[in-house]
Amino acid sequence: MGTGLAETFGAMLKRLREVAGFASQSALARAVPVSPSNISRYEADRQDPDPTVVERLDALLGAEGDLVRAAAARPAAALPTPSGIDLVYATASDLGAVIAEQTRQFQQLDDFVGGRELYPVVRRALAAASRAATSNARALPNLAELGQVGGWVASDAGKQDAAAGHYLTAAQAADQAERPDLAASALSSLAYQLANSDSMTDRAEAVLLASSVADRATGVGQALLLERLAWAHARIGDASSAARVLDAVDEIYATADEPAPQWAYWLNEDEITVMRGRCMVELDRPAAAIDLLTTAIDRYDPSLVRERGLYTTYLAEALAKSGELDEARRLLAATPGADSARVEARLRALCA
Repeated sequence: MGTGLAETFGAMLKRLREVAGFASQSALARAVPVSPSNISRYEADRQDPDPTVVERLDALLGAEGDLVRAAAARPAAALPTPSGIDLVYATASDLGAVIAEQTRQFQQLDDFVGGRELYPVVRRALAAASRAATSNARALPNLAELGQVGGWVASDAGKQDAAAGHYLTAAQAADQAERPDLAASALSSLAYQLANSDSMTDRAEAVLLASSVADRATGVGQALLLERLAWAHARIGDASSAARVLDAVDEIYATADEPAPQWAYWLNEDEITVMRGRCMVELDRPAAAIDLLTTAIDRYDPSLVRERGLYTTYLAEALAKSGELDEARRLLAATPGADSARVEARLRALCA
């Protein structure tokens, strides 16, 4: 086709999808079939597709081998070397671009490397980036994005206090950069962490925090902020508020006419379905939860072990609440811990 391989794989995939008449990532995902979240990650160059998926995409889009060659040419993501991170940042001609690229790498690695393994590297990178950014205000938005990744990975490693610190650092950097949407994202991530606490006091604080920042973004970004508010409502048992906010998420996401902000790149219809299903589990509506979670998990990429495992624990809980104990036990027995404190905590709680 002569499209050339100067494009990244993701950029080529997006261009060919649009040329082939697939107006949305979801439409292409159904044709493959994979989850829309996979297509989102592929186009953002944050996940390498399985070779069989690449071949299917190539055939569907009439790429005549260009996508296969582009995928083969992609360098494998590698863990940044902790001992060299300070030097990388200190000598960068464009500090913001370097931090942004490291953030992109960590986001990709986070899909496949457990929090316990990844967090020490993220922590060192974040500390080095923070030192370098003290004299470079233009890099503050990038530091805020990296801080959010640091919070998420720390939480997955079971280090909740460290995660909270990273989220607050990210919010502070975003405020200094005059990016209220980025600050809202960091604070809503902290609210999500609080909502997952066993403490009802923490959950109540999560409602207050998530609601206070829910209007600081638009489009897909606001849909993500509202998702976290809905989860906080569900965790305190407020069914009517959770339902109202979930309906708002659906409406805002469906009518969004602008690309998702970088911090909400992963939000898609399947993730929204999963969140509604999880809320139904929390609110003791297992029948609805089973339908929602089964639909989304069936489309989820098996290679994303942690997310699939985490969501499967909620499906198992819904099955148990419906009296289908044998099927719930079977699902739990087949769910790996994925070196994730989140998944392991869910498995321990449900298997106790």
